[in-house]
Amino acid sequence: MFIFKIDNDYLLRGLLQHNYFPAQKKDEGEMPPLINSQSLTPDIAEKIKNLPSRKGGYDQIEYRATKFNNVSRALSIPHPVPYAKLCYAIQDNWKEFVYITKSKNSLITPEIHSDGRVIIMDYESTQQKIERHVEMTFSKKFYVETDISNFFPSIYTHSITWALVTFDRAKRERDIKLWFNQIDKCQMAIKRNETNGVPIGPATSNILSEAILVRIDDILDTEGFEFVRFIDDYTAYFDTYEQAEKFIRRLSEELSKYKLLLNAKKTIIEQLPCPSSPEWIVDLTTRIPSKGKNVPSNFIRFLDYAVSKQASSPDGSVLKYAAKSILKDVEGETAELVLKYLLGLCIKYPILLPLLDALFEKVDKSQGFVYTEQLLKILIEHTINKRSDAMTWTLFYLNKFNQKITAEISKSVIEAGDCISILFLYLSKQYDKEVIAFCDGLDKSDIFLLDQYWLLLYQLYFENKISNPYQDANAYVDQLESKSDTPDNAMKREIQAFETLKSNGVNFVKS
Repeated sequence: MFIFKIDNDYLLRGLLQHNYFPAQKKDEGEMPPLINSQSLTPDIAEKIKNLPSRKGGYDQIEYRATKFNNVSRALSIPHPVPYAKLCYAIQDNWKEFVYITKSKNSLITPEIHSDGRVIIMDYESTQQKIERHVEMTFSKKFYVETDISNFFPSIYTHSITWALVTFDRAKRERDIKLWFNQIDKCQMAIKRNETNGVPIGPATSNILSEAILVRIDDILDTEGFEFVRFIDDYTAYFDTYEQAEKFIRRLSEELSKYKLLLNAKKTIIEQLPCPSSPEWIVDLTTRIPSKGKNVPSNFIRFLDYAVSKQASSPDGSVLKYAAKSILKDVEGETAELVLKYLLGLCIKYPILLPLLDALFEKVDKSQGFVYTEQLLKILIEHTINKRSDAMTWTLFYLNKFNQKITAEISKSVIEAGDCISILFLYLSKQYDKEVIAFCDGLDKSDIFLLDQYWLLLYQLYFENKISNPYQDANAYVDQLESKSDTPDNAMKREIQAFETLKSNGVNFVKS
């Protein structure tokens, strides 16, 4: 992908319009492309940014994404007011962050990519990875692999200022008007003014986390350690076992200064040589069916093998890798068979659901859409475990092909209480009454609860299905800015956010 040189304007547009909602992988598979923030331009965001802040901070939408081992992690979609303020705070002081773009060790740095994003959290290409592996392992005898325990949720927001201006200055200069303290304040506001954790999803969190880790990288680099870092995963290479132990010790010491801890369970020292890729990748790549032999049984046998390999390699995304390896090569009846096979796997491995979009486009639908029953069963399964991504992607496909969702299943989706899934149920245009009833049933005096559903509420407000949900003056008794303030004034400030977005035509759902 072609990469432009980063500057303030590209940075701001990237943060607001392309890296606001979870979309960090190259294929943007975290969330269906129907949801995006492209209409949130800098001019509109500036109007949001200039609105008065809420005293107690804001809450955010939680979107649970399922990993290859079926453990979910919580991605976040911040409320637009604090997010706009944070984006502008970073842009206004970008010269103070530029050092993170010059890191020798980090494999993920802010760049403006041709699709407008500033962060794409994918590994290097196979060739790049092999070249780096060959170069860094040459003549070395040991390597270390380790990562930071619970990284993003463990970041202490005050430590961001320590990295930006040094420990001494940050602790000495506490004036909230200072630029680095403003960064801290804006980040805290995203999550109820809490000091622990930054949201996983928006690129602002990657920039702030890099601000910390690049400082640590630079110290370790000057001490002569040879290593690379992918987000919070470290790989380092050494001549002796003692040097490897020293790296782990020094990394742990530097992390502790920022209140971060190494993950002891994932810290290993191994002898070289070692393969440049995990064994399961090496194995699978030798078994990918030939492009010239588009025989259905060949592809199914390959997937069969991947299923058995997944069972013996639980720490790898084996099935996703295998499926992606063949998607571009299957057509016609082979595509139909592969689609049916993967649908069966999606019951247990919802990480495969985003890959089905390409297959649905390849299969013959002239006789109607014949996959509704499978999709509904997948949806039922994942409402039980409240998997946001699985419910959302399944509803996306049902909506895309205009399929009926049963009343019983719609009830289960609503009872799961997941914001984005309920939004996609609403987008089916089959259960407006039930979704509106859910929104009306939210406790309007709990503004943090409203924040947790802000995207759903805003979409219904944008389409004139509900009134502005932030219009209950009783909700603002604890949010007054000063003794002279009133709940009515606080309420008026709050409802301006949705009104400003709507009056400027901001729609987070692409038609």
